[in-house]
Amino acid sequence: MIIMEKIQDVKGLSGMLNGFRDLVKDDQKITFVGSPGFCTPFALLMGYPVREKELVFVPGLAKEKARKIVSTEYGLELGGPADADADVVVILGGMAMPKIGVKVEEMKDFLTKIKHKKLIGVCFMSIFEKAGWCQALDYDYVMNLIAEGDVSR
Repeated sequence: MIIMEKIQDVKGLSGMLNGFRDLVKDDQKITFVGSPGFCTPFALLMGYPVREKELVFVPGLAKEKARKIVSTEYGLELGGPADADADVVVILGGMAMPKIGVKVEEMKDFLTKIKHKKLIGVCFMSIFEKAGWCQALDYDYVMNLIAEGDVSR
């Protein structure tokens, strides 16, 4: 069993975005892999502090459907077709959620089809650990965020 060593505390959205920016500061191209719809806004959010880099989003395991993430007057949006190969592949936590239907073995196989130097996982509520993905994938870093809050009236 692989035990991940905590290297930094991350608090709030700004902590998440600044922490992510620090992890990829020396990289030029980043490909986010996530479930369509659910993970897409997180890729756009994570990409914002590094929008000067080349950014790509892959929906699910559909490498052939990779799209550029482009900066517009509205913020970041999905653009035209893109090559998924990158310096960094970022797996978003939605891919490990049971209802998405991606098994860790499928993700391992998918990662052999994308050239990359670094693998980062970004998830909420320890989903990678709960799904066994921390042990099964060769992450360089995993950013886990705990979402808490309340609704008031």
